[in-house]
Amino acid sequence: MENFDIQKENGMAVSCVSDIPAGPAGIVIALHGFMSSKEAPMYQLLRERFPEKGFGVICPDLPGHGTGASADETLRIPAALDSIAAVERHALLRYPSCEICYFGSSFGAYLIGLYISTREHAGRKAFFRSAAVNMSQLFIREDPTEEEKQMLRDLRSKGYFEMGSEGESVRLTKEMFTDLIFTDLFKMFDPGRFGEHSVAMAHGEVDEVIDPAAAKEFAARFHIPLTLFPGEGHSLFGDPAVPERVIDLAVSLYRGVS
Repeated sequence: MENFDIQKENGMAVSCVSDIPAGPAGIVIALHGFMSSKEAPMYQLLRERFPEKGFGVICPDLPGHGTGASADETLRIPAALDSIAAVERHALLRYPSCEICYFGSSFGAYLIGLYISTREHAGRKAFFRSAAVNMSQLFIREDPTEEEKQMLRDLRSKGYFEMGSEGESVRLTKEMFTDLIFTDLFKMFDPGRFGEHSVAMAHGEVDEVIDPAAAKEFAARFHIPLTLFPGEGHSLFGDPAVPERVIDLAVSLYRGVS
C-alpha cells in the first residue's frame, strides 16, 4: 500500500492510496461516493481484492472529502473531474503499458460517467456501483424535509451548507449546488464520443438513496448491462457475499469476459 498526493494544475492536490501488484493487468481508478472517502470499507476491500486478481488500484479522495490534501479543495464538479484526470496522468506515467479502467460508487460513478463523456481519457472500461445517475435531482424535492429546508436557508444566507456529522461533513456551496442542477448525466452521458466503451452497472433493488427505477431507466437507455441485487440497499454491503460479487463483475468487465 502506498499513500501519496498528486499535484493538480490549479495548485491543489489529490490524496490517494494505492495497491499495485507486480506486473498488473491494468490499473483501476476507483472513486468513492458523496460524503465518503478512499478509506471507506468498499475501497479497503478493493485494495485487497483487485491486486489478488492481477489489477492495481488507485483510490483518490474527491475535493472536499477525506482528511488529507483533497479536503482543502472546494467541491465542484469541474474540480472533481480535474482530480480524476490528474490521477489518470499519474497512472499513465508510472504504468505506461497498463490499461486504465474505472470503478465508481454512487456520486463517484456519476463523475466517472461525466468524465468519460466530456473529456479525453485513456480508459475504455467503467463499472458503476449504485450509480447516482439522477444526482442532479437529489437536492431538489417537491416536499423537502425540515432539515433540507434549513440547508436551503443556509445556502441563501451563507452561500453554503454542511452535510453529514462532525468530522465527516462535506460543504456544499451555492456554486456546487448549481453544478449539480445543470449537470444531468441522463442528458450528458456519451462515452461513444471518444470511442467504443464497455460499461456495466450493479444496483440494489431496495436502494434507499438512488431509486432503482432510475438505474433501470439509465441502463436501458444506454444499453448497459445491469445486475440487480435483491434485498440490497445503496451500500450493497448487506450480504457479505454481495461486495465480492460486485468485484467479480467488475473484474469480468475489465478482462473482457461476458
